[in-house]
Amino acid sequence: MPPPEAVAGTYVGPDGQKIKVAALSAEDRLTLVRWIDLGCPIDLDYDAAQPEQRGFGWMLDDQRPTLALTSPRAGVNPPLTKLLIGMYDYGSLDMASFQVTADFPVEGVPTGKNLASKFRETAPCVWELPLAQPLSVASGKLTASIRDRQGNETRIERSFSAR
Repeated sequence: MPPPEAVAGTYVGPDGQKIKVAALSAEDRLTLVRWIDLGCPIDLDYDAAQPEQRGFGWMLDDQRPTLALTSPRAGVNPPLTKLLIGMYDYGSLDMASFQVTADFPVEGVPTGKNLASKFRETAPCVWELPLAQPLSVASGKLTASIRDRQGNETRIERSFSAR
């Protein structure tokens, strides 16, 4: 709504001139009330010149990415021939944050080191690490995590065995 001084004609603009504007009509007021009532956020940090940089308000991303570790399953598995991960976040995954670690060596990568660079996208949202030799583990733990560009993180810790 315009400031009362602007409606009265006593508001002084940056150039020193007085500014007078018409008051809002009843229909304009109802439009604002409906807009507020519908829960439309006011987005003060969105920059239309850089729409790829999400701000808060309209563009707030408060959902964590979806992350699924489908192979290995929790519990006892047959010897593993691949590690399989599904991940999705509506166009805003931060792939630089993708991490997969194991408490055992995998494909020449030492225990506790990031395996993410060995994964390849085999289908949309599906990432696979094929294993050259079937992997048997008496007791192991895989940890996978991914963040989106807003900073929301999803993490999975999977304990399993493969015999």
